[in-house]
Amino acid sequence: MNAEPLNDGVAPHVPGTKHREPTSHGGRDADQAQRLSIKEQDEAGSPLAEIEARVQRRAKSMALDLDVGGSQDALRDLIADELAAWSMECRRGLRSHDIPDPAQVARRAFLNLAMYGPLTELLEDSDVWEIMVNAPDAIFVKRHAGHSGFHHDVFHDDDHVIRTLTRLLDDAAGSHRTLEPLMGLQDAQLPDGSRLHIVHRDLARGGHLMVNIRKFTGVAFSSLDELVDRNMLSTEAARLLRAVVGARLSMVIAGAPGSGKTTLLNCAAGHLDPSLRVVVAEEVFETDIPLANVASMQTRGGRGEREEVTLRQLVAGFLRMAPDVAIVGEVRDEEALPLLRTLSSGVKGYTTIHAGSARQALTRLRFISQLAEAGANLPLSALNTLVSEAVDVVVHTERTSSGPQVTEILAVEDLAGGTDAAQFTVTPLFGRGRHDGPLEWSGLVPVRMGAAFARVGIALDDALPLAHAARSRVEKGANSNGAGPVQNEVAT
Repeated sequence: MNAEPLNDGVAPHVPGTKHREPTSHGGRDADQAQRLSIKEQDEAGSPLAEIEARVQRRAKSMALDLDVGGSQDALRDLIADELAAWSMECRRGLRSHDIPDPAQVARRAFLNLAMYGPLTELLEDSDVWEIMVNAPDAIFVKRHAGHSGFHHDVFHDDDHVIRTLTRLLDDAAGSHRTLEPLMGLQDAQLPDGSRLHIVHRDLARGGHLMVNIRKFTGVAFSSLDELVDRNMLSTEAARLLRAVVGARLSMVIAGAPGSGKTTLLNCAAGHLDPSLRVVVAEEVFETDIPLANVASMQTRGGRGEREEVTLRQLVAGFLRMAPDVAIVGEVRDEEALPLLRTLSSGVKGYTTIHAGSARQALTRLRFISQLAEAGANLPLSALNTLVSEAVDVVVHTERTSSGPQVTEILAVEDLAGGTDAAQFTVTPLFGRGRHDGPLEWSGLVPVRMGAAFARVGIALDDALPLAHAARSRVEKGANSNGAGPVQNEVAT
């Protein structure tokens, strides 16, 4: 394989900057010690980098193509030859030191030349869900169950990071991305669905490429029932969301990064009528809608004569594509206002947003709509009306020690004070009384949602546990007047 280093025009390392390593605790000591040992070997003149360079030159002269069957065995043979040559040179006094662990050097050389270097192990480890590269010698991980922190392996240098990223993007041909330093920031999707975010060197303190990989879970969920089995939400909450999808109501899914927002969106969309046309716009391809008539688009960076295509432009063109359902992978900037206009025009849809609660998702949606040039001139009352008309349901998710969980679901009502209302009117439907508690129905009945269910023939009993609540109250003697199990209340 010919993996020549790329020059991305970065200023040299800033003198005096240094990577700080946190104090190790418990099980982290062994990993950090192993990591420091590898780093010290490289800095002390480990043969690895030189052996890799020699193997690369020989592979290039042989026109060795690693995509051709049998070529990886040939690469291993080249590595073994170079290891043997190094040892021979050491015995002849041509080298100052021999190779203490040839098997480890051979393995690392193969991973660096044919795979993804120190990222290979992490990409294959199902316990790892986030990979963070702050510098060549500073790789961190987050795990589902195991301890998070430093990864024991390191890159040789920035060129090694660049070669690895180039290989990742080459293998992710479906993302239509190449490493482009002039863009500053880049996003792509890897073949397994993992999300790659790159910060180029001229933007990073210390002058190093920074990389984040949000890994795909390895399990392709396609229905809400599967999320119930994974304890992300309750059976009753899943029944409500199925009714929401069946009634063609618009939904915003809010939460922090890695909290399962996109997973929930995909699973909810999996219950859509198969005859519907779905139009999707994203920064990079992430959603996977299991329907036939799906038109998915991603943004494009500008370069040379190629014009930039922003998420706002993609969303603004939704209505020209005859959507029954419009989906924006994540709303965070000027695409918010055209999305709200689309959803308030009769087209229903879904999106995700970063927010600390379901209520905060509504205020954030209003706030980022004001960032758009057109939104800055709209009065607050008009934006409140637009948000309340466009959004029917908000779901909030969190990542807990046991994985992503839905923490609350609320229904958006018509503004209580009419179009001049300063607050959103909502009905909380499901929540958790404590952080690790069960997801339970609030006992409240949504007004606007209930009317929408009725229009399409969905009974409230099919969407909310009304009958169970009534039976429980009768058994407890709490409903002696027979007035019904719940009283509608509205929270603002």
